[in-house]
Amino acid sequence: MEIKYFVIYGTWKAELKNASGVKKAMAEFVKKVEEAGLKIQFWGSPYGTKENAIIVMKGTVEAYTKITMMETPYTNAKTHMVLIW
Repeated sequence: MEIKYFVIYGTWKAELKNASGVKKAMAEFVKKVEEAGLKIQFWGSPYGTKENAIIVMKGTVEAYTKITMMETPYTNAKTHMVLIW
């Protein structure tokens, strides 16, 4: 068993203003995340949560810790780690 996926819920930063701002910021963020050793599986906006941002990443805990201090296009984030059996 190992932790393999990271489901991040947060709020898109207000300065991104609209969908095109979020898309541009996420394109840059995807590159940084991949350099850290993670792969973004998908991102968007979830339904049924108070947060308006969701990002799902695949990788190792070690790679995930590299991005914890990184500038992100979202704020007020919480992460659910998924243990794969």
